[in-house]
Amino acid sequence: MPARFLPKDLTASKAGKIGMVIDHLVDALGGDPSSSLRRAIVLTDIDQHPGTTQSGIMKRVDMDKSSLNRDIDWLFDYGCVYREPCPDDARSIRLQSIGYSRNNLALALEFFGGSHENMKLFLLQYIDLFTNYGVKPTLRDAKIVATVADKKNAARRDVLDELYSGPVSTETRAIANLIETGILRKVADGK
Repeated sequence: MPARFLPKDLTASKAGKIGMVIDHLVDALGGDPSSSLRRAIVLTDIDQHPGTTQSGIMKRVDMDKSSLNRDIDWLFDYGCVYREPCPDDARSIRLQSIGYSRNNLALALEFFGGSHENMKLFLLQYIDLFTNYGVKPTLRDAKIVATVADKKNAARRDVLDELYSGPVSTETRAIANLIETGILRKVADGK
């Protein structure tokens, strides 16, 4: 069984633990590392507030309606959330996390003492890191940064080995974009 499905490893470095959290979030989001960190926040908020509505999420996570609609539609289409009409208001839909999403979120939450708020703050800090460089971060980007931080001066191949089973060209392009924006730096020997 791959390491990303193992429970919290108390001996892992902080960056390694961040990588494990990202892995659990990828799994919670249908195994899609191209999912945005914003989408992970939305799923975390829905898990924290079962039966929440879109307007409740908008207030708590400060998102515009169209972006939130896209994320909720995606989460529903990928089987991450369940929609149910509100009995009080037929125009409102209640949302809750389900199945593999809820199970994998629980694994990620272990690193935050079960606190959804702490996990959302962690994700917001990661978003801020990337936003300072003009990047809209994906879970793949977050995993690359965590891997490089964990493996100090890692070769590109070492980073690729820690990523997901997507096309190598996609993974390589993501690394190159992070180098180009200045989030990562390339050292002299090509690492």
